Amino acid sequence: MDERDRLYIYTKGKQYIEGKHKFYLIGGAVASLILILMAVTIAGQRSSFFGRASGPNGSSLGNSNLSLDNSYVFASPISAASDGTSIIRVTVFLLNNQGMGVSGQSVILKTSGPINVSQIQPVSDNFGRATFDLTSNNPGDYKLSAEVSGVTLSQTVSVSFR
Repeated sequence: MDERDRLYIYTKGKQYIEGKHKFYLIGGAVASLILILMAVTIAGQRSSFFGRASGPNGSSLGNSNLSLDNSYVFASPISAASDGTSIIRVTVFLLNNQGMGVSGQSVILKTSGPINVSQIQPVSDNFGRATFDLTSNNPGDYKLSAEVSGVTLSQTVSVSFR
């Protein structure tokens, strides 16, 4: 193999390598363009980790109306002393079909017995949350439900005063 043959092989090999680099460069540019387009598309979509609230009476800020089946009543603790001062906090969460809070709804807490209900926040906030505190001087087990616009939520909770 003489000098000319080596030069030919070197030149052809260099062209092959340069061609390969061009392919990688173009492929990287195309992949970057695809990633940028995906990021722009995702950023253009409305998304939230904490949910968006609907306005009063189901008026929407991108969400549908109140879902009675998705909404729920939560009590903590579920038992307290019947001394008239021990508190059970009840939180009602009003949610739409997508599980996002529905704000501006008046909530009425219904009880099955003689319980004192303090309305801490009876109108739902941006998370769909309404809050009540309960006390009682009468021992017993009580069932609680929530009413919104004359309709009772399907989910209830039971609490005890001892």
